[in-house]
Amino acid sequence: MAEREVIVVGAGAVGLSVAEALAARDCSVTVLESGRCGAGASAGNAGWVTPSLSIPIPGPGVIGTSLKWLIDPSGPLWIRPTLSAAMLRFLAVFVASCRRSAHGRGLRVLQELAAQAGAAFELIASRGVIFECHDEPLLYPTFERAELNHLLHVAGELRAAGARETLEQLTSAELAELEPALDSTRMLGGLIAGGERRVRPESLTAGLHDALRARGVPVVEQQRVQRIFRDGSTWRVGERRADTVVLACGVESRQLLAPLGFRLNLLGAKGYSRTYPVDAGGPARAVYLETPKVSVSPFDEGLRISGTLELGARTLDLSQRRLEAITTATARALPGWRMPGRPSDWAGMRSLSPDGLPYVGPVPGHDGLYLATAHATLGITLAPLTGELLARRILDGEHNPLMNQIDPGRRIHAH
Repeated sequence: MAEREVIVVGAGAVGLSVAEALAARDCSVTVLESGRCGAGASAGNAGWVTPSLSIPIPGPGVIGTSLKWLIDPSGPLWIRPTLSAAMLRFLAVFVASCRRSAHGRGLRVLQELAAQAGAAFELIASRGVIFECHDEPLLYPTFERAELNHLLHVAGELRAAGARETLEQLTSAELAELEPALDSTRMLGGLIAGGERRVRPESLTAGLHDALRARGVPVVEQQRVQRIFRDGSTWRVGERRADTVVLACGVESRQLLAPLGFRLNLLGAKGYSRTYPVDAGGPARAVYLETPKVSVSPFDEGLRISGTLELGARTLDLSQRRLEAITTATARALPGWRMPGRPSDWAGMRSLSPDGLPYVGPVPGHDGLYLATAHATLGITLAPLTGELLARRILDGEHNPLMNQIDPGRRIHAH
């Protein structure tokens, strides 16, 4: 039987993970990237492999809260007001997916995926992919009674959804002992989440790229794909031909699928980060600030704060208001850290489905065409697992029942 040829469109963490999993099984792979490898949404995010935050974005109360934030462009979730057909289609399903029953289904799916995520990272490491990784708990300090009550409620929901790791409640003194940079005078206590890791996302994409080069896999940068189409028994991607194509190019996947008659319900969601030089007084632990939705990620050679989600964003222009909002929230929670000047600022475009679950699997009605997108804030968490699931499906025909829940052709239930 002739060797299968696969083209992966997109060289972020997800696309590179798919290519690595295929190449590890001696499949012939080519990766095409419109910009630079790993320079998109993977480049500046928090890098967390986080079961405790593997929660669908649509959920009970989200609509009311986001309407309040609509008049505050520095809020953690902002929906860009527009009457475009794509936005209206997205919001109709997003609103329905905020119902408690729909949210509960999505939460169970993401918890099951997150439970397998750590093993997938260990697998790529065993195959020689080198990346910075810290296997440490995540701290959830709280500063208001409502915030603590909300997190305790979330901990209960996670347990009910089958979370493998539990969130343990800590006193303010216990949290301050673990992370002295926190404001112990204002803290009411908080939670600690086990089973968490963080990776420097740039090191992950670089490690995957190096592993692909070592196997002779071409990763072609500055190669924007304008069109894909079926040509006889193969797919045409520009001048290239392949038996199989995997679209792992975020919101661009929607444009590539439209001429094929497949309307993908997908929206861009822009996030921001600031990366500071390592400072002796800075936090040494990963910290999540619940109310402002800000992540604090210490790495070997930098400390990154990240947050905000702009649904419907179309450009990567930096908003100083949003960057200052995450800086202010971090400074209030961590007064022991004197932030060094001149951080490296970043914005990246994630892709989000209206039910908050990724699209991973075959595109209905198009043999040999697959999707790996809409991972929202869980792109790093689920990247290696997505690669494994797709490689097994494409090369071995393995149909993991869990993939029914993230199938691109799934009907998104709203009740």
